[in-house]
Amino acid sequence: MLPWQKSIVYRSKDKTDWEEAKRLLMESGIEHYPFAADEAPGAGCGAKIDPRKFMNEKNIPSKIFSIEVAKEDKERARAVLDGKVQPPRSYGYSI
Repeated sequence: MLPWQKSIVYRSKDKTDWEEAKRLLMESGIEHYPFAADEAPGAGCGAKIDPRKFMNEKNIPSKIFSIEVAKEDKERARAVLDGKVQPPRSYGYSI
């Protein structure tokens, strides 16, 4: 497998669910690559200021937690995660 041939099997804004998904994949022996990235702000002209945080009193989560696996492990990983954690969400990207 080439190192860049990975598929995303999990994406959410819920950190505790992400931790559970990582645990399930580890117990199943599936090599996985978890990471967290900041969501791109809705506007801000490059100032990296998210206007949603000023217009809303709620704490809007800005991290998107994802897990990638090798392409050949994609179906096996999805079967392990299916029904045990939240279904993958797109958040503007294709899964």
